[in-house]
Amino acid sequence: MSSHRLIREGRRNLGMSEQQFADAVGVSRGAVQQWERPGGTAPKRSNQHRVATLLGISVAELVSGGSNAGQGVAMRAEVPLVSEVEAGDYTVIDNFKPKGKFDTVPVSVPVKRHTYALAVQGDSMVSEAGDSFPPGSIIVVEPELAAVPGDYVIALSDDGATTFKQLIRDGGDLYLKPLNSRYPIKPLDGAKVVGVVREFSKRFR
Repeated sequence: MSSHRLIREGRRNLGMSEQQFADAVGVSRGAVQQWERPGGTAPKRSNQHRVATLLGISVAELVSGGSNAGQGVAMRAEVPLVSEVEAGDYTVIDNFKPKGKFDTVPVSVPVKRHTYALAVQGDSMVSEAGDSFPPGSIIVVEPELAAVPGDYVIALSDDGATTFKQLIRDGGDLYLKPLNSRYPIKPLDGAKVVGVVREFSKRFR
C-alpha cells in the first residue's frame, strides 16, 4: 500500500474530514490533500511523527506504506484510560487533540474522537460461563456507536453515576443486566447509554 492511500484510508477510518485531520496534525487542508493524492507530496519529516501517531502506526510504516494497515485499521492505536467520572462526561476526551492528561492503553479497534478505555470495577460482570469481565479488566468504549440489545454498554444514571452492564430487551422494555447472577437486573428507565464496549483485555501490571 502506498503512503498516500495509507493516510487517506486511515483518516477515513478515524471518521475525520480532511480539515479535522489537518487541524489535528497542525497543517493546512491542502497539505492533507497532497498527502492523499497519488503523485502528491509526502508529509515533511517534521510532520511525520504527528501523522503516524494519529494513525496509530510507526513513522517507518507511514513512510513505507504500512504492512499492518491494509484494512485501514490503526492496529497499534492508543486511547486514554479514564475514570468512571470522565467516562460519564466523555466529551472531555479528544483523541484528535491529545493533551497528555491520561494514561493510554493500546487497542486494535478503530479509534474515533471520544473512544476511551475504562478499568472494570467490582464483580457484577463476572460470569462462570460465557463472557466474563473480572475486576481490573480493561474495556474499550465507543460513545459514538448506537447500542442495540445484546451489547455491553456504559450507562449513565440520573444522578451521574456510570455503570457497566449488558443491554437486553424483554418485551418492549430495555434493561441493564449484570452477568453475575448475584446482582439484580434493572430497567434502563431514566438511565442513558453513553457508550458501547468494543474490546476488552486483562491488565496484570
